[in-house]
Amino acid sequence: MWVHKFLKSIGYALEGLKYTLTTQRNMRIHFVIALVVLIISFYLPLNRLEVLILFLSIAMVLFAELLNTVLETIVDMVTQEFHPLAKIAKDVAAGAVLLTVGLAVIVGISIFYPYLNLLFVGVISEPLRLPSVQLAGMIAFTFLFTLMLKGWLSRYNRQSFEPSIAVSIASCIAALITFVIGNLAIAILSYLLVTMLVASRYRMKPDWVPLGMGALIGTAIAIIGVLLIGG
Repeated sequence: MWVHKFLKSIGYALEGLKYTLTTQRNMRIHFVIALVVLIISFYLPLNRLEVLILFLSIAMVLFAELLNTVLETIVDMVTQEFHPLAKIAKDVAAGAVLLTVGLAVIVGISIFYPYLNLLFVGVISEPLRLPSVQLAGMIAFTFLFTLMLKGWLSRYNRQSFEPSIAVSIASCIAALITFVIGNLAIAILSYLLVTMLVASRYRMKPDWVPLGMGALIGTAIAIIGVLLIGG
């Protein structure tokens, strides 16, 4: 009898996970990132403690997202109209998820950094010495190229595909910093700033296409420019 109840409880729990994955975009993102992290960890010589910390970090993020979904569902059940207290409850729950994700990111970087640094040094053996004029020229070219592409897409009524100039320039600068400085920590901090810019732009206009295109264009121009100029 208890086995039947236990299996039934597991079924309810799986239904809850299925509902969260189906309805919550952030949960799907967390799951994909967790799978990628686990796959990477399989190919790295991590010790037991590092693997345990990774699993705990992933579980904490998913647990926080589940609690956030529970609270949002309860609030929506109580009232369908806007209420300041309902907004506060949802914002606080989202803040808890953000803190948990931030901790998980710090843990992930701390564990993977030595291995990423070896890969980074293998790709960029030494910093590139490029004149400041050429660096400024690549940034200016990024601006002009992105602006020209925006104009061309606007002319043919493809405004939804117009790349973000700010993200394009920021991505170009971050890539150039990575090549010129040749330090993984500096590169991570540079792209962290780009990520913050992308997040702020997405909050103003929730559309990933212009942000993604801007990031790709800026990074591609920086890489091509370094290969052509740096040799």
